[in-house]
Amino acid sequence: MRDRRHYFARIRTQMANERTLMSYYRAGLALIGIGAFIYKFFVSLVFMILSGLFLALGIAMAVYGTLRYFRFKKKILRK
Repeated sequence: MRDRRHYFARIRTQMANERTLMSYYRAGLALIGIGAFIYKFFVSLVFMILSGLFLALGIAMAVYGTLRYFRFKKKILRK
């Protein structure tokens, strides 16, 4: 019984890790979308810099989420 509980707990933890990864991707995509919107509809140097910042933050968030996912996946599978 105890082994079965640990097995299912590990599966739940892995699925939670995957949901967290998807939320990082969703937030990163939203930031990229905001950056693209600002770039498309506002013409000023300040807005171009701001849109570049949003694009960079979105990409960084997706990369960080991916790195975090694999780090925690390794921890989950090790236990």
